Formats: sequence, structure tokens, C-alpha cells
Amino acid sequence: MAFVPPDRNLPQPIAVVSVTRQGTVLALRLTAELPDCSAYVPARHAFAVAMGAKPYDRLRDLFARLWGENRALVCIMAAGIVVRCIAPLIRSKTRDPAVVVVDERGRYAVSMLSGHMGGANRLAEAVADLLGGLAVITTGSDVSRKPAVDTMAVKAGLVMEDMTWAARVTTAVLDDEPFWVYDPDGRLAGYRESLGSAVWIADAVPHPDEDSPQPAKEDVLGAAAYGVGMDLRTVPGLWVSERIKPESYPAVVLRPRCLSVGIGCNRKTPASEIVQAVLDVFSRYRLAPKAIRTLASVDVKEDEAGLREAARWLEAPIFFFSRETLREQRVPNPSPVVHRYIGVSSVCEAAALMAARNGRLIVEKQKTPNVTVAVAKDGSGS
Repeated sequence: MAFVPPDRNLPQPIAVVSVTRQGTVLALRLTAELPDCSAYVPARHAFAVAMGAKPYDRLRDLFARLWGENRALVCIMAAGIVVRCIAPLIRSKTRDPAVVVVDERGRYAVSMLSGHMGGANRLAEAVADLLGGLAVITTGSDVSRKPAVDTMAVKAGLVMEDMTWAARVTTAVLDDEPFWVYDPDGRLAGYRESLGSAVWIADAVPHPDEDSPQPAKEDVLGAAAYGVGMDLRTVPGLWVSERIKPESYPAVVLRPRCLSVGIGCNRKTPASEIVQAVLDVFSRYRLAPKAIRTLASVDVKEDEAGLREAARWLEAPIFFFSRETLREQRVPNPSPVVHRYIGVSSVCEAAALMAARNGRLIVEKQKTPNVTVAVAKDGSGS
């Protein structure tokens, strides 16, 4: 049975690649101990292939293949070889796998790429523990013992939608420079003390009228409207909300998955029409599709191919509630017509509320010729 290092949350699957005989011996050790791990060794190392390792001929070709198939690579070889092989493959910190480099004696496990977001730092520590070596971590936040943006996001269950300004915000954290955090629901409240140079504007910004399609603040108002003594259009920050960020604000965008979308539709409504109806509502109310946690409807719509395809397109699961369950849910806009046809007074509003976690309706029923949409937000602490 593989040894799973406790509390590590390692990226998986893991590919361990070796180039020398000694490195291959280490690769076999790691494969036996790490979860969901495979060893890739030179084809000439027949002893390792006989033990289940996978042979390869050309290292560059192997890296190109493994890059898209694995969430982590452990490379038992010189760091220079790894750099030359992965350089053409690197795209972004949100997409690249974790890369850890290990010397062939197992003395050092170096976190080389995707340290926080990809989990290379955690993997390097696990590999070092298993081999009796030393993990080498060079990310500034770990060295300074300050939180990293991606680490905070993962721990808070936030979706990293836009990381364009991540490096600038990280530098501000490390250098104790001013930056701002818009976090109206307090999802990063546990980091207030460690983010000492941050200006938390959630308390200063009035909550937007949840029933109004108008934006909470116009871009032109800038810092003065918030009363925080900082121009949010020139200083980078963190935007932690299901609401769309004003375009003029330079910020890392972190989305809580806190929205439930109730959907009703006529028979055989195509997925494209359903998706467009949802996106139109989200655009009108300045909500981010990435904040959708689930879709919901009534059980008589369970065989609607358009609904299921829409759920796949929106990258969210869909739940179907029984009519008996939906009848118990009070809604602001009951419909006698809907009740006459399927026996319940509401589909979209009732389903949205039932799917929400202690939530409330923030967008009441919106209608198109074939689709109805309502949105509920999870309650605090959910």
C-alpha cells in the first residue's frame, strides 16, 4: 500500500522520471510510496521495466507527453536538463503541473515550478521526507512566512479567475507595501493579521442592492467614494466576490462558489438558449459565472438534454428537486400557469432557494420566451 504523507494534499497523478541507474532506483522507491504515481525510466533499465516502470527513449518527447497527462512531475536529474526540457511547455501558473527536481542521491528535493498553486512545495516536502533528504523551497511567501495569494485562495475554497496581478500583489505582501482587499463576506478574514499592509475596504463599501441590476459603484468614483484614502484604480488589490470587478481596478480576482441558479424551461429548449439566458442574467446583474456552485430545476425536467448540456457548458452540477419539495418553498413570484401545468407554483425561484445553503434570492425570476432563471446566494458561513 502506498504511503500517503499526512495533510499534504499532493497533486495527482504524479510522474517520476529518471535518467541514470541510481535515479531509477529512487524512482521505484517513490512510486511505491507516493499515491497515484508512475515511474518513467530509460528503456535500457530492463530491471525497472520488469518491476512495472514505463520505458522511454527520448527524454524531450517524454516531457511533452507527460506535461498534459499529469499534475506533477518529479525529475531525478540535473536541474539544467529539466529547465531545457520544460521551457517550451510552460504556459501559466494556473495551468502548468508541479515540477520537483531531485538529485540522484536523494539529498535535495527542489520545488522548481508551480510551488503554491500546483503543489510543488508540498510535493517537494513529501519527497524529501520519503528519501531522507532536504526540501528546497524558494517561494518568497514561504521564506518570509507570509501567505501567498494562491495558497489563501485554495484554503478558502475560492476559484482563481484572474491572476494577472498576482505577482504584483504578492510583492506588496512581501515588501509590506499598501494594497487593498475587497472581501464583503469576510472569506479571507483569517488573514487580516498576516496581511498587515492591506487596506480592507469591505467595511467601507456599502453592500450593493442585491435586487438591483445596477453596479454597486461606478469606476469613476475611485477611492474617494470608498473613504479609504487609496485610489483603487492605481493600487493593486484582491477582489473576493461573486460580483464583477470594475474594469479599471487592477486586482487578482478570486471567486467564491456561492451561487445557485434555478432554471425552468420549455420542452426541448436547446442548451445554447439556456446558457445564453443564464449569461444574460449574470451580465445584467454583474455576477460572475465562475461563482456558480450548482444549477437546479424540477424533477419533470430531468430528461431535458438541453439542461444537462447547459450544466456541462457552465461547469456546474445540476440537481433536480421533486415537485413535493418545491411546493414547500415560499417564493416572491408564484405562477398559476406553472402550477396548472406541472403542479408547483415555482420552478426557478424555488429550485434556486432549495439548492442554496441557508441562502437568499438575489435575482428574482427572469423570463425569456423559453427559459426562466433565478439566482440564490449561500448564506454566511456556508
